[in-house]
Amino acid sequence: GVFSTGYGTNYLSNPKFQMVTYQRKSSLPDRPSSFPTISPAPSAPPLYFLGSSAYNSNGNTGMGGIMFDIKALHDLEISQLTWQFNGGYRSSHTYECYKKTELGAHTDTDMFDSSKWTLIASGSAENVWDSGAVTSPFSVQVPSGEVQAFYIHGISRGIISQYGGGTSTLDVYKSDENMEIRTGRGLYSGGVFSTGYGTNYLSNPKFQMVTYQRKSSLPDRPSSFPTFSSSTPTIS
Repeated sequence: GVFSTGYGTNYLSNPKFQMVTYQRKSSLPDRPSSFPTISPAPSAPPLYFLGSSAYNSNGNTGMGGIMFDIKALHDLEISQLTWQFNGGYRSSHTYECYKKTELGAHTDTDMFDSSKWTLIASGSAENVWDSGAVTSPFSVQVPSGEVQAFYIHGISRGIISQYGGGTSTLDVYKSDENMEIRTGRGLYSGGVFSTGYGTNYLSNPKFQMVTYQRKSSLPDRPSSFPTFSSSTPTIS
């Protein structure tokens, strides 16, 4: 093996087959008299987790998707969500995950309006019995005191969550020192933003485990967004 000690230090040999390719240089840069000290890279902020995606059967009900709100109690960056598909374990199924484009809780008037939502993750995820399915990574920053709405929908297979458990979407289902996960609402399996269940299908986000980081600060959000003209410019 490389750096083997088997011959010791006295096995002298001419480098007979070693041909060296080189260039003559008119000058070489000066070697520094000392070398800078490289500080170690700062460690990444720790990840936090709230909730559990491990399967249990208590109060489960099937649905197409679930919409729910998270209130930040500290500046946060949310990076992944989990859920349980309705069956099909040890197989992969497709999903879509959205955030409400503007900060604030989801409401009766915007929960079926796709123009109010932004797709943040989609594709195929494996449904694992003891840990659920997990979105691809994303980045959603939520300032302290603000509410951000999320929506997960199973595309090729519905999901399961827990029917009832709260009387309104203001009820806190799970919390820690950094965030509150609130009671959500189930959506029908007839495609994303389907209205089949109406607005009163209250469901706890039972299998929604939230992965996030605490942030020391977040960039300022613009107070307004630019308006772009829809007219087509003339090319001369």
